[in-house]
Order: sequence, then C-alpha cells, then structure tokens
Amino acid sequence: MNLQTSPQPQLCDDTKQKTLISLADPEQICPPEPPVPVPSNEHANTYTLVSLMMYLIGVEYRHFEKHDPLLTDSFEKYDRNQDARIIRNLCMVRTALEKHHAQIRTAFMYDLKNLSTLPELIPPEAVNGLCADGIQLQNTRPHVNNYILEINHMLSNRINSVKDMFPEWVRWDYIRPLFLLPNGFKAEGVAAAGEYYHSNRNRYPYQCFINWTRDDCGNILSSDYKFVTLLYEQNGDSFEDKSLVSDACEQNMDNLYDFLERHEKTLIVVDCENSDPVKLAAALSSLSAGLKGTIHKIMMFDSDYTTAAWTTFCHMGIPSDYCTEHIVVGRIYEHKSQVDMTLAANTCREVYVNHADSVILVSSDSDYWALIQSLPGIHFLVMLEKEKSGAQIRNALRSQDHRYCFIDDFCTGATYAIKTKTLMSEFQNRLDEAVDFNANTMLEETFHSTWVKMSDKEKANFYNRHVKTMRLKIASDGQVRILLGE
Repeated sequence: MNLQTSPQPQLCDDTKQKTLISLADPEQICPPEPPVPVPSNEHANTYTLVSLMMYLIGVEYRHFEKHDPLLTDSFEKYDRNQDARIIRNLCMVRTALEKHHAQIRTAFMYDLKNLSTLPELIPPEAVNGLCADGIQLQNTRPHVNNYILEINHMLSNRINSVKDMFPEWVRWDYIRPLFLLPNGFKAEGVAAAGEYYHSNRNRYPYQCFINWTRDDCGNILSSDYKFVTLLYEQNGDSFEDKSLVSDACEQNMDNLYDFLERHEKTLIVVDCENSDPVKLAAALSSLSAGLKGTIHKIMMFDSDYTTAAWTTFCHMGIPSDYCTEHIVVGRIYEHKSQVDMTLAANTCREVYVNHADSVILVSSDSDYWALIQSLPGIHFLVMLEKEKSGAQIRNALRSQDHRYCFIDDFCTGATYAIKTKTLMSEFQNRLDEAVDFNANTMLEETFHSTWVKMSDKEKANFYNRHVKTMRLKIASDGQVRILLGE
C-alpha cells in the first residue's frame, strides 16, 4: 500500500501536530468549562402495533388520514391482505350492529331491511368487502343478535389467520381475546356484552366494539407503548422492554440522519466486542433508501469471544446491496484482544486508499479516541450505548465537533427476529451435540439385546408406530426425556 500517492484529508491551516492521549485523564481531552447540555433522551412513539389494531378492529379510514404521524400507508398495506381484510370487515359489521342495535332491529322487523340495505347504519364497504372475499352472512332477517353470534363464531375461527402479522415479541394470547367476547357464542353473553358496550362506549378505542373492560385509559391506541402496557396490565402482566415500542428521540435521529445527508461516502466500522447487533440493526433499519445510498461500506471487526448474534446480523440485519466485510480477528494472547488495532488500521486504509469522507464508529470503547484524533480531516459520528459510555467521551466528542448518538434508542421491534434466529441456531447446535444417535441402528441393537424375533414387516410396523412418533417431555425444571410413541 503506497499511502504517499493517495489523496489525504486536507488539514486546516492552523492545524498543529497533536499528541495522542488517553481518556485516563479526561481533563486533558476536554478542559473544565461550563458543561454543555446533554441532548434529551426522550423516546419517540412508534405505531406498528396500533396501526394494525386500528385496521383490524375496523377504525374508519379518516382516522388514519388524521393521525399524527399519517398512517395511510399502513392502512393500504394491511388492506392488501385478504385475511386482515376479512377480520376488519367482520369487526366493522359487528360494531355497527352494536352501536345501532335498536334502529337496526326495528328496520329488520318492520321495514324488511337486511345488512346490505342500511348504508346509513351498516358500512356498505364492509358488507360488500365480505361478499367479495367469499364471506356470506345470513341473508334472511333474523334478530340482530343472531348476526352478532354468527360473526363471533367467524372471528373465533379466523382470528389466528392474522397471528403472523403481529410481532413475535407481543403475546398472541393477550391479543386474540380482544376480538372474542366472553360467552360470545350464547345469546345471554351477546346481550350482556351489548349492554356493557352501550353504557361504556367511550372507553372503547374509536368506539369500536372489542373485548376491552378497563376504564379511564383514554385512547388505548394512541401509541404502541401505551397499548402494549395497558394490554399486559389487563392480563395481570407487565411489559418491560420499552425499546420494542419506542424509537430514538428526534435529536438522536437528526444526528445520524443529518450526518449521512452531509456526506457522500460514509464508512461504518463496528467494534463487535463493544456493540449490540440488534441495536445496530435497528438503527440501520430506520434509514431511508436515500440515506442508505451514502454508506460506502460496513466493516465489522469480530473475535471468537463475541456473540453469535453478529453472524445472524450479517445475514439478516444488513441489506444485501451493502458492501460488507466481517473480519474475525484472532488473538496472540488469550487475555488481549487485537480488534481495536485491526479496526484502526483498516479504517485508515479506507480513508486514505478508498477515500471515505466520513466514519460512523459503532463502539463505546474510549480507546478509539486516538483513532479519531489521528484523522483530523475526517468527520466522525460515534454510536454509543448509554450504559457503556460516560460523560467524558461525550464531552470530548462535542469539544472537537464530532457527533454521537445512542444506538440503544432506536426501535428494536423490527429487528427482534435477529434475537430469535440467533437463539434458535445456537440451541439447535447444542441439541445436535447432545442428541447424536441413529434410530435404525439403536433399534437393531435393541432387537439383538432382547432376543425378540420379528419379521421385517413387524419391525417396520414397530418402527412407524413407536420410533417415528418419538416426542420430547420437558419437566418443570427443564429436564428433557425422549419418549417413544404409543
């Protein structure tokens, strides 16, 4: 590599030779002065869960248009899913039957009306949508409650069809009952639910009829965090991981987004020993297509001592069109990592040889201050984790006009699958190590040791009935046994 012939960052005229120093004495980096206010770390709301719930329970489209932020894109995405469409239209018809119960009953009994001839009371788009999707409600004129009973049965049979539309991290056994009514298959149950709804209509979100009994909650669908918190509380549980339902604050996002907008060739370097793959994936997933285009390369510096989640991140957390390098750094001494030196050397190479004009450093390790100081013509943004970084490094970055953002503020809901995939892959590896036998060989050995004689046909029948149907039995303490089928 001939660095002398490669374009180098231009230094300012008044730039003087700097001495690389350690953060052991923070005052050398950032002399005492009036403290700079730390950016607000308030989280921003997310609306992934609530937009889906609003669609499924039948909230009118106008509320998606008026929502801040606008949720019309979410509505249109869900509306392309037939299963979601059917659930929505069934809920819309049921809400209309409950809301206008007396008027509809009178129209059925005395005006010879039916579901499709009361557009002022029953949304025609819901009735027509059900017909278009092959769902036929009764076309005679029974009591209104008979329609509600039929819809309750349909929702019970169909609600699992939208289970996979919800994130894996939210408990489906808490979501599903919202669409089902207690004792909803009997006339007395329908009547009791209707009376409760009419007496407490304002406690229901957008007055849509669901199985919700808590009072004084306001609009439970105002944000993901509020909804999931109240949902878990209604089930005697508590929701703990706020990062799944909240996003980075506006200032935190602006630091990242504005940094990428100001540069054309940004290098992202990741210290895998001091970063979280799920949090990094969350930050990358929040970028628009235009901002992603400014990223020149993503380089990850790993070791045998880091989490297997980084391997999963490489397959799932990075868009396939990114240029990536996953470098596993060996160790000369078990107690001494070579990651930081390798990262620094490769970062300098990308700057001087491949002309990266800016660097996003993903690490909370203060040792990289030397790297930042050694490239004075390059703009840095450092992605920190709050618990791993102190005020000294943040003050030092600000004093040199370098930006930072907290990587743990970005919403991890969209990247939760990395956790699941990592756990499943690692657990499968451990299963393969723990359970390693051939059933055919073991069965032949069993025949031999027991002196039991069977014809080939009898052996095949025994194998199909008892061996191929083996199952796991997991005790309350986690102890596992493999049991033969019976």
